[in-house]
Amino acid sequence: MRRPCIAWMSTKFPLELAAAFELEVYCPESFAAASARKGQSAALLQQAAELGYPADLCSYSRIGLAAAAAGGAAGLPRPDLLLCCDNICSNMFQWYSQMARMLNVPLLLLDFPYRDTPEVSERQLAYLRGQVRALIGQLEKITGRPWDEARFAAACRCANESSRAWQQVLDVARLDPPPLTNLELTDFMPLLVTGRCRPDTAQKLRAAAETLRRRPTRPRPKPRRVFFEGTPCWPAFDALCRALDERNLLVTADPLTPSLGFAYQDLDGLLRAYCRTVNGSPLEEGLESRCGLCRRYGVEGVLVHYNRSCRPWCGTLPEVERRLSAELGVPVAAFSADQADPAEWNPAQLATRLDALSEQMERKNHEPISRP
Repeated sequence: MRRPCIAWMSTKFPLELAAAFELEVYCPESFAAASARKGQSAALLQQAAELGYPADLCSYSRIGLAAAAAGGAAGLPRPDLLLCCDNICSNMFQWYSQMARMLNVPLLLLDFPYRDTPEVSERQLAYLRGQVRALIGQLEKITGRPWDEARFAAACRCANESSRAWQQVLDVARLDPPPLTNLELTDFMPLLVTGRCRPDTAQKLRAAAETLRRRPTRPRPKPRRVFFEGTPCWPAFDALCRALDERNLLVTADPLTPSLGFAYQDLDGLLRAYCRTVNGSPLEEGLESRCGLCRRYGVEGVLVHYNRSCRPWCGTLPEVERRLSAELGVPVAAFSADQADPAEWNPAQLATRLDALSEQMERKNHEPISRP
């Protein structure tokens, strides 16, 4: 029996293409986040520093480079190839190119053009279609498998089913009160990143939604709903959640968890969906999406994480803060940390900002914005 090819894949690479070739897929960004949450990121970041990578690089990149230097790490086996696209970050190509050199494996790239208009143009689609055709040819050579349209169609059907089931999980946050713990829905993100094309994923997500809906709520005052902007600071995840709990604040919406909950009809629809990432979309579109999420999940305040690793995301955050406050009429507070580097965590700063947010929400005595 032939061993499946192992691929390391960036978060928003079209998984459906990998699934059509039955690749065994792992995500270095998910690995970095999991390592940080388990308290293992400091050691990996130190290894990256010893390799000469400076601390001003993205912490996910540094962790991935440390794993590549070791030929793989626990939970991230040595790959046969890398799959990368740049629809979430301009740094992705440089990061994955360096890992490919370190591992001496092929690197397959998809370049997603930045959109400055609401719609993906026909010219952009033609550019992406051409890249997909070339990438399919490369995968056929590397894997020794021919392209199978039926396998691709099956992967797309599974992905769409997973997306619909995921929306059921997200909408548990609309219950009153929500039977969730803080940032609990982020636990499902690794499954969505690498598993949404599997036949059993939708079933798992529907079962999770039902389990959450049946969960008894805790006997305490009804929590105040918060929109969390940005990637969580995984090294201090438990501390962040405790700080929110202590102030009876509950995150019911964010821009990250819905980002893999899209559906489409055909290849062009798939490509359009992968163009609509947080960092690959015009500011006005991103603001409209955030306001829609805040209204759908009835938030009463906004907490913004300035993640030092993610400059493309954070560059627009001052305007995001201003507009969310103005358009929704809710208090907004911000703090600085990092998605995977524990050295950037400042609990005193977070406490001060959360106290201010909580006090403003209490003074405003604001009713949750409408949830259509």
